[in-house]
Amino acid sequence: MKPVLTASPTKSSIFTLYRSLLRQTRLLPHEYLRYHIIICALSSDFFRLKLSTDIKSALDVSRNNRQRQATFNRLRKELSKLKLANDGHKLAFAHVLDLAYGRKGPLKWGIMIPLLSSPAALVPPRIIPSVERSRPPVYSPELAALLSSPYTRPSGKAVKLSHLRETPTLPSRAYPSSDDARLFGSLSKRREVNIRWRYFSYQWKRLYPPIEVSVKCQGQEETSSQEAAVISARIRGVGMQTAGLLEELKTLAGAVSEGPPIPRRTDPIYRPHTSPAATHRRVLPNRYLRRRYRDLLSRIPTLTYSYVPGEPKTGSDGHPMGKYEVSLTPNALSRRVQHETAHSPEMDTVDLAWFERGNG
Repeated sequence: MKPVLTASPTKSSIFTLYRSLLRQTRLLPHEYLRYHIIICALSSDFFRLKLSTDIKSALDVSRNNRQRQATFNRLRKELSKLKLANDGHKLAFAHVLDLAYGRKGPLKWGIMIPLLSSPAALVPPRIIPSVERSRPPVYSPELAALLSSPYTRPSGKAVKLSHLRETPTLPSRAYPSSDDARLFGSLSKRREVNIRWRYFSYQWKRLYPPIEVSVKCQGQEETSSQEAAVISARIRGVGMQTAGLLEELKTLAGAVSEGPPIPRRTDPIYRPHTSPAATHRRVLPNRYLRRRYRDLLSRIPTLTYSYVPGEPKTGSDGHPMGKYEVSLTPNALSRRVQHETAHSPEMDTVDLAWFERGNG
């Protein structure tokens, strides 16, 4: 049977796709989206390397036709999702936000990979003495806090702290004192290593990573995500620590009790940079955009590090003495937050006057 030959994309099709992606990104309702989505969409080796140097050399890359066609098809799918997002499709717009803020795609792995190790942690002993890679995984303080919180995964189920200390998927034969180990023999060390690392990978890959860490002193409500506060607490930054994206998202989402503006005009903060030829496209309403950003905030856990001022910030082993906590912002569109947060508007002077009059 002869192999099926796959034609590679032509230069004209690559140029056309690239221009279409640029046109659609200019219509996105936020500056950060317009800048970041095109980077993510062109983040494959084929497009990133060739478009940054010389697009004419794109067809000379040392890849077979099937790989290049697969990359081209993936970018066409991204283009169709961008068109749907600009037309107001909820799932497509959520995909764009997830891609831009690290809920999926390469940015998610870039945020999570540093959290998989702890610089201050002691190196665990080898399970197989002669194999260096047989050391069990180490849960950093940030990763342990994320895993033990219900806000960091779609299912809302937190991992028990006891499961972080001892892998629950290990069979009883892994323990020499168990009855199964005495009857059937001890578990293979290689299998034990694989089970531990498989459980570790299964858990962290299903997390929503935070985009920054906030610092606060215990007993105070004010938090700070500035670089000076992180350095002062002697902890490491997380994700896009100095970008201020979380505060920007809170502003875009609006307050929980905030009603639609009267009259309902489009806020300039959401207005895309459109050319005269694209003025016929409808602009997404503010209420729709605020709800989409509130829905995004329900997938962005807030990681807060609290410590007691005046006490040592690190222990003798180098670990931070404070505590990591995970929560969601009050204006996140989440069932948990809806039950925990009051949605009534704040009392103004008129409401206070009526309240005092009613109570005599």
